[in-house]
Parts: sequence; C-alpha cells; structure tokens
Amino acid sequence: MKKYLLVFLVVGVLFAGCGNKQNESSFKKSYEFSQKALDHATSAQILTQWLANDSTIGKWAYDSLALYHYFYAVNPSAVRNPYTAMFFVDKGLSLNNNNEYLKEIKGKLLLEQGKDTLSYNMFFDLWKNTQNYTYYWDMAFIETARGKIAVVDSMIQQIMKASDNMEKKVRLAHLEAQIQEEVPAKAAFLYLNSLLQNSRHDVLGAAQSLQEALKISPKFYAAQRTIVELQRAEAQRNMQRR
Repeated sequence: MKKYLLVFLVVGVLFAGCGNKQNESSFKKSYEFSQKALDHATSAQILTQWLANDSTIGKWAYDSLALYHYFYAVNPSAVRNPYTAMFFVDKGLSLNNNNEYLKEIKGKLLLEQGKDTLSYNMFFDLWKNTQNYTYYWDMAFIETARGKIAVVDSMIQQIMKASDNMEKKVRLAHLEAQIQEEVPAKAAFLYLNSLLQNSRHDVLGAAQSLQEALKISPKFYAAQRTIVELQRAEAQRNMQRR
C-alpha cells in the first residue's frame, strides 16, 4: 500500500510540474502575441496573471507593468491614478533597489502626486550617479514649476555651453499624446528655455528658442506642439485687438 501511495505522489508531482510548464508557455506565447499586436492593455493583464503564477519573472515583469500603468494606461477624460504604477515600481525596487529605469518612473510619479521635493531628490541622485542629461532636465523642469527662474536659467546655460550637448540625449514622455521621444540635450533645453521665456511673456524669444530646437531636431514633438500653441495664442490676441 505504501508503495502504491509513493507512486501516486511521484506521478502527482510530475503532472504538477508539467502543468506549470504548460501554463508558463501559454502565458509567454499570449504575452508575446499581444506585444506584437501592440495591445498594451491585454499584455498587462496577461503579465499580471503570469506574475501571480510565477514570481521569478518579477525581475523584468515589474518594469513592464510599471511602464504600462505610468504611460499607456492614460485616459484623458478620467482622473489620473498614479498609485497602481507606484505599486509595481515599489515591487520592482524591492527586488533591485538600483533599478535606474524604475527610479526614473518613480520620480515622475512622485511629481504627479505633488511631492516635488522627493521627486527632485530622486532625479538628483540619478543625475549624480549617471550624468544622464535626462535627469538634469527633469531637475530643471521641477525648478521651473517652482518658479526658480534664475536657477533654471543657470542650468540651461550650463547645458548650452556643454561640449557634448548634441551627442547626449534627453528622453521626454508626453502621456496624453502617448508619445515618447529622445532628442539632443541642446534641443531639449532650448525647449525648456522657451517655456521659461513664455512665462516672462517673451513670446518672440520663446518662438525663437523653439525654432532653434527644431533646427536641431525637426521631428521634436514637444517643440512642434508648443510653437503651434504660441501661434494660436498670438492669433487670438490679434483678433481681440481689432
């Protein structure tokens, strides 16, 4: 009797192992298929189920889920909820606290929540450790929002004088437009300078900065969009003067 019981136990374990492998294969195929179709919502659902069944994929899965809930799960007609993305960011960072990718997303989420000091400190640490101009741009953007005009102007001028401002890139994410772009640092900081100039009501100066940015990077979405907005605002002011 003990002999038969042992056989049944061994068979049960073998079947369980086969079932797990089949589930893993099924999740993997479904995930890859939805990724190829650029169906980000379905990819996130499959990945969440896969992760619940196999925690070993967390080393990369949390990155993907954090990105989805930060960037792709945006509905312009609904109130933005940054907390789901933060949940996956923190889960991923608990596995690897040096995950630069997740730290960058966390910095942006903290800023969305109005925690500008924590956000700034996050980007400052990333900048200090990597010298990546993306994080320096994020720091300057936060200072712009704080109204520290002199500080931002100094930061912009530092990049304008940098010898590598055309080689090094800045990553920008535009959530509502669902666009991610990477442009030379000089173009990115010229764009930031235009925002600074516009806040001073220097519309002509802002337009010139945007035109310079577009000469460097003709497909720079943020610069294209902003110059159109400036032209529209100027047209409205001209109509009101008549």
